[in-house]
Amino acid sequence: MAVAPSLERTADILRATCRVVVRDGAHGLRMANVASEAGVSKALLHYYFENRQELLRAAFVFSGERWREAVEAALTRLPTGADKVERYLLASVDPSGEFGEHRVMWNEVWGSIRVDAELRPMVEDAYRAWVARLIELIDGGRTDGSVPRDADARAAGWRLAAAADGLDSMLFLELVDRRRARLLVRQCVERELRA
Repeated sequence: MAVAPSLERTADILRATCRVVVRDGAHGLRMANVASEAGVSKALLHYYFENRQELLRAAFVFSGERWREAVEAALTRLPTGADKVERYLLASVDPSGEFGEHRVMWNEVWGSIRVDAELRPMVEDAYRAWVARLIELIDGGRTDGSVPRDADARAAGWRLAAAADGLDSMLFLELVDRRRARLLVRQCVERELRA
């Protein structure tokens, strides 16, 4: 099935927006820079997005959708719920590889919620959905026996989310490197969930 040209154009613009945010930060997002990066005129960009706030919000949603699709595809190849929890958390904190751009987008948008009131509920909803998916994966592990049946999936999910969120901040501040962060995620999952 062919994608409508306007949908393709919108996706191209949003990919360009993500690249600009990753390179220049959310504070450095300018419509002119996105137009140049996307290879479109500023007038065309304004046809799709009225202002930079609308563009940033749309790019955040777009990035999150791509991240979820990529992570879900990776999860389908894993045999157990516990393995899926570990991979999900690693994808949530790893600033390199296929998920790195989204982690930068997430942190940039997170820092922008204080100046854009409409971003806050979007970020909060995304965060709650991230934790809810983590809890679902833990429940899946309880079902397949890779996580102890008596584990409280909700409590464990929130604790693991807090650990991953803290590690993401530590990586951003370069208090830990990628290898150490990955080890810490694995240790948290081991302590929290392994039977």
